[in-house]
Amino acid sequence: MSDFRHLDPSARGQLDLPDEERAGRMLIERFIMHERLVPVLDHIEFLIRMPSQTRANGLVVSGKPGSGKTMLSRAVLRRHPPTPAMAGRAAGQPVLAINMTNAREAKTLYSRILVRFGVPEPSRYSGSGRERMVIKLCRAANLRLLVVDEIQDILTTTARQQRIALDTIKFLMNELSLPILILGTSQAPAAMQVDEHLNARFKYRELPIWTRDAYLKNFLDALEKALPLRKPSYLSSPTLSTELTRLSRGVLQTIVQLVTHAAAHAVECGEDRITAALLERAMIEPPLAAARQAALQIELRRIDA
Repeated sequence: MSDFRHLDPSARGQLDLPDEERAGRMLIERFIMHERLVPVLDHIEFLIRMPSQTRANGLVVSGKPGSGKTMLSRAVLRRHPPTPAMAGRAAGQPVLAINMTNAREAKTLYSRILVRFGVPEPSRYSGSGRERMVIKLCRAANLRLLVVDEIQDILTTTARQQRIALDTIKFLMNELSLPILILGTSQAPAAMQVDEHLNARFKYRELPIWTRDAYLKNFLDALEKALPLRKPSYLSSPTLSTELTRLSRGVLQTIVQLVTHAAAHAVECGEDRITAALLERAMIEPPLAAARQAALQIELRRIDA
């Protein structure tokens, strides 16, 4: 009898679940740390931990859609969650994330920050009052990092709107001595270069497209350990890793999606391991029953909470 050594202990603990529930567990989002993210996360931790500087700095992380920027942002937010109020100490929020999509004016950016802080009806603030409230809340929450996603969207706006967006970011950096993490597509560097003074305060890192190398092998090994399948799939074998890179074109999000969808199919059909045929199937047929089960599990946890 197998001792399921191909799985992490947490995944082994799910093997006794009913098959339909186990298939649903395959689709629940999970963060798999990999070696390519370590230097990026280390740089972000440096920005957060660094004592306040008169001239705050930042980091731009770019990559093609699906390269892992959203997973990175969520990982940072999970590492630095809000802290509740305690005796003599206000509630804190070390990291806050906003999105630049359709942000044409400073008031939009400020309103999005207020929403993230849980301010009801931020539209009731206007002009300098909105700006002052943002500054007040950031200081009260001891904000240590602002994450700004989809920065490339400013390139679709007018030159005036681009200046407003970047000036707002620069103002927050200066007024709060606040480091900024910028996320975007391969056009992100071009967006930042609109303001040469702001651009000079940022370092740049790019998330790569994946190929069949040691990085991919280690990532697939870690991902396989997290999926509660009774039989080893050997995802990092030449056969399956080649198939994955072919089907996904090296995009991380697609790799993860193919593997997790194939894992759900594997449970539902009784195979209980991922095969090349199931990866092909996952490319064209989403595991609908498993998705329904995953949604049910999330709802049950929400009710229990």
